[in-house]
Amino acid sequence: MNAKACFRSLTLFVAGLSSIAVGALPDLASLPTIAREQVSATLWIQRAEEYRIATESVFRLAIERLPAMVSDPGSAAIEQAGSSDTWSKLNTAIIVDLDETILDNSYYQARQIRAGAEYDESSWQLWMQEAAATAVPGAAEFLQAASRAGHRVFYITNRACAPLPSIDDPCPAKTATRKNLQRLGLPDADDPDALMLRGSHPEWRSSDKTSRRAWVASRYRVIALFGDDLNDFMPRADYAKRRDDFADFFGRRWFLLPNPIYGSWERALLGGVCTPSMTAAQCAIETTERRYGLLETEGQP
Repeated sequence: MNAKACFRSLTLFVAGLSSIAVGALPDLASLPTIAREQVSATLWIQRAEEYRIATESVFRLAIERLPAMVSDPGSAAIEQAGSSDTWSKLNTAIIVDLDETILDNSYYQARQIRAGAEYDESSWQLWMQEAAATAVPGAAEFLQAASRAGHRVFYITNRACAPLPSIDDPCPAKTATRKNLQRLGLPDADDPDALMLRGSHPEWRSSDKTSRRAWVASRYRVIALFGDDLNDFMPRADYAKRRDDFADFFGRRWFLLPNPIYGSWERALLGGVCTPSMTAAQCAIETTERRYGLLETEGQP
């Protein structure tokens, strides 16, 4: 949950609710339908065996694929420059997204829902400072297996590197996130260069991860990418144009984790619905109408 979550706040909007303490249940009758849908998505991540099976299956496949990802020619990063002869001389690396790929932040989501609250940056910053996210099922086992096999792990996240008024630290999100990774015993968590936040370098201010993947690819042969969003592999718009070229990467070098709560897929559907002149209530109404309008009731022949 980070810059990817900018539209998530709309799905949690509760018009007219008074402030409710965390832990208390909101008035269910006054929750809009879209908020109830977020409850189901969050519960699926927290309670459904199907979610655990899905994520563990992805990471188990990746462990089985590790030898082939090294022996087979090629790279997982489209930013990898040069020829395969050049790549073969480089040490190997694996790039992973963090939120909802390695770290499970559904607890933050649950707090906001129970409080009848929207996503907001201040509450997200407080959650990050707790360093309390757990590992997505199967993630730690895969990363440890990859590390034992000699592969470097890089964590590329759109958590924002920005100062906080109450903390004497130029990038408190990075400090807290490293602490979280260390608590989980994840490989390379002690190396500050392995954790690459949005804005942690001047050239990395964009949420587009291309420049950060290119930084890794200029130093290592990238053998695998992991994420919960197409943008964790390549820009979504580029994938739409070149789907046939890259669809076979999934399950071989690219590994996609399920995330029913938020993502660029949602922003692609809702783009342009809200305008700067709209109130939060108006925006919530318009996005809800768009969502229901996009539902298909018949299959296409």
